[in-house]
Amino acid sequence: MPNVPQRPRCSNVLRRPPPRWRCPPSDRRLEGQTLRRRAMSNRCDRWTSSLIALVLISIFSAARPDTPFEAGLNVRIDAATATAARQGETSRIRFRIVNDSPAAFHVIGIETPVAREARLVADVGESERNVLESIGVPAGESLDLTTSHLWYETGPLTRDLDAGETFDMPLRFVGGQLTVPVHVHAR
Repeated sequence: MPNVPQRPRCSNVLRRPPPRWRCPPSDRRLEGQTLRRRAMSNRCDRWTSSLIALVLISIFSAARPDTPFEAGLNVRIDAATATAARQGETSRIRFRIVNDSPAAFHVIGIETPVAREARLVADVGESERNVLESIGVPAGESLDLTTSHLWYETGPLTRDLDAGETFDMPLRFVGGQLTVPVHVHAR
């Protein structure tokens, strides 16, 4: 047969070679999936890192009563006094909390080396008293526990408290503890 031009196959005609700066379609699809996986991995890594950072911040800044008192809080305790009493009896501890800080100050208890326990007592009526677990002082205000209706009661005493002596009382609050000197007065 003489030279008869052959017809090209349709599949060869329709297929164009990809430009050199582009990947073939199959490679492009794989590259897109890889990039998406990488982006997802980066998002997960960032999310995990953020979560770890938040957990660490919450652990180390959590309100714990055993952390030291920071002087920058602008909170002070005035006129801490206790009533004189004999071993086995109870004594009243009174003081005033002045909160000049921009945040509320929440007292969660006191400890005392002179008694087995201490409780915050509120006189709410002529014959009714309640024991409070804690008490708060709003920002810029003060709380007066030297009044006749609110005080800490300690007892039974483990030793005699004589007028004129002083003992240290750890005051526990949300986020710290402060040791306050308490002066013993006669009843």
